[in-house]
Amino acid sequence: MSSTVRVTLRRATSDERTWIEDVHVAALGPVALVGYGWTAERLRAQFRSEVSPATCVVIATEGAAGARDVGYVSIVDRRHHWYIDAFAIAPKFQKKGVGGAALRAILDDAGILPVRLSVLRTNRARSLYLRLGFLVTGGDQLREQMEWRR
Repeated sequence: MSSTVRVTLRRATSDERTWIEDVHVAALGPVALVGYGWTAERLRAQFRSEVSPATCVVIATEGAAGARDVGYVSIVDRRHHWYIDAFAIAPKFQKKGVGGAALRAILDDAGILPVRLSVLRTNRARSLYLRLGFLVTGGDQLREQMEWRR
C-alpha cells in the first residue's frame, strides 16, 4: 500500500462485533499495556462496556483482490462536534497509509463540524493526528485531548 491508499467506510453490523473487538485488542493491546497496565482481557472488558457496534464504521482497503476489512472507528455524533471514541487498524495493515486515508475520509464527512478525540501520549497514532491537523486542547499525564477544525 502506498500513500494513495484507497479506503471505503461502511456502517458495522451487530454480527461484526467480535471481529471489531479482536481488531481493537490486537491494535491497542500494546498501547493499553504500556499506558494503563491493562491486560488483553481488561481491554476486552473495556471494549464491551464502552464501544457500541451502532457507532462503528468498518474501514476497508480497496485492492486488486477487492475490498478487505482492516479496521474500524467508533464515532459519536454529539450534534455540534464528532467524537472519535475508538480507532484501530489491524496490526498487519498499520504504517501503510490506511489510518491516514480513513481519517481523511472521516474529516471530509464531518464537514464543518469539529472532530475531537482523546489519545494516550504513548500511542503511535498521536503523531498521525498531529500530521492531519489535530491540535492539542488539553490533557493530563497519560492522555491528550485533541481537536480538528476545518
